[in-house]
Amino acid sequence: MKFEREKLIRYSALAFAAAVALLSLILWSQRKGPGKLEAGLSLPRISPTPEITAAPTPAQVRVTAAPTPRVVQVVSHYPPEALDLVADGRVLFTVENAAAAQVILERYLQENAQKGIGSHERLVRAGFDQKLTLEEPSGRGELLTVDEAVVTLNADESLLPVARTVVRCVIERGERETLVRRNDRLPAGSRIYRSMGVYPYILSYYETAYRGQAAFSEVKTNEFALGPGRVDRLLEDGAYAMEEASAEAGPEAEAIEGFRPQWPVAGTVTESFGMGPEGMTYAVEITAEGVTRAVAPEGGVVIYCGQRGHLGLVVDILHDDTGCVSRIMGCKRPLVELYQRVRRGEPVAVLPEPASGRTITVRYELLLNGLPVNPEKYLPKK
Repeated sequence: MKFEREKLIRYSALAFAAAVALLSLILWSQRKGPGKLEAGLSLPRISPTPEITAAPTPAQVRVTAAPTPRVVQVVSHYPPEALDLVADGRVLFTVENAAAAQVILERYLQENAQKGIGSHERLVRAGFDQKLTLEEPSGRGELLTVDEAVVTLNADESLLPVARTVVRCVIERGERETLVRRNDRLPAGSRIYRSMGVYPYILSYYETAYRGQAAFSEVKTNEFALGPGRVDRLLEDGAYAMEEASAEAGPEAEAIEGFRPQWPVAGTVTESFGMGPEGMTYAVEITAEGVTRAVAPEGGVVIYCGQRGHLGLVVDILHDDTGCVSRIMGCKRPLVELYQRVRRGEPVAVLPEPASGRTITVRYELLLNGLPVNPEKYLPKK
């Protein structure tokens, strides 16, 4: 038994040594190269380990940054009392509760009701012409606070336009008519305005309907007359055919009892009343020398004293109950005041200094019941 155990150990050692020798031979042959071994053993050819090379660089690719996605906040949970504010079936936004919706609409209405109204306009009523409802949240409206909702509506008034009715008050001027009548005391071709007339003025009220800031209708609701109303303009059209342009030409002047005026300036008549080459002349032109003041032709009351357009400084004197007015034109400075009573021959104005030489020119016109007449028919002969 002992003998067989030793025999087994010896055989195992020999087998192990043989295996080690065989492995060493194989490793040596791979280092030296493939082929037959010196012992005559033939082994299969083993390819050398291939070299690892770097992968080719791929072509350069231009990468464009993707646009920033829009962040949409989806409210999946609203407050328990949240409601959608809906205008004509369109959701405007979502509010916390019904009380918040009422505050939003009241604030928005107050801020826009008076917008754009002028000083001559007055707000009658304001509201919304769209159907407004509060509905259960549909998820389509953004949940806004009261301040956010008012800012949103003001930023775009087309979301909820304010419907307003405004009363506008204006003063309108009507038309006046001109009445022309013939007067045989005036030379043919001459015209005199007896009355310039008065325009009628009317206080008119208009109701204008606005939607937002745009007016789309206007209706006249009332009107009231202002002042005395329309006064026609009266025009006298001359009918007398004059034979010559001289002081003697023209119709006979009306006789006025006790009215015998004097010349306002002592001088020479250089232009007479009548139709001349340049048209009708209603005043006489007096050229004087060494005269510094004009006097009242007759006693009366000063009814005008001041500048009057191209006529220059004018003094008008109404001679009491005669209906006659003396008009002295071309003065430099008045010596009387408006509504002052003057006597016959009293100085009423200072005359201008002579432009050349020592002579001056004064124009004198005599009106009878508002119509000019020939002064030389009443003044003493020179």
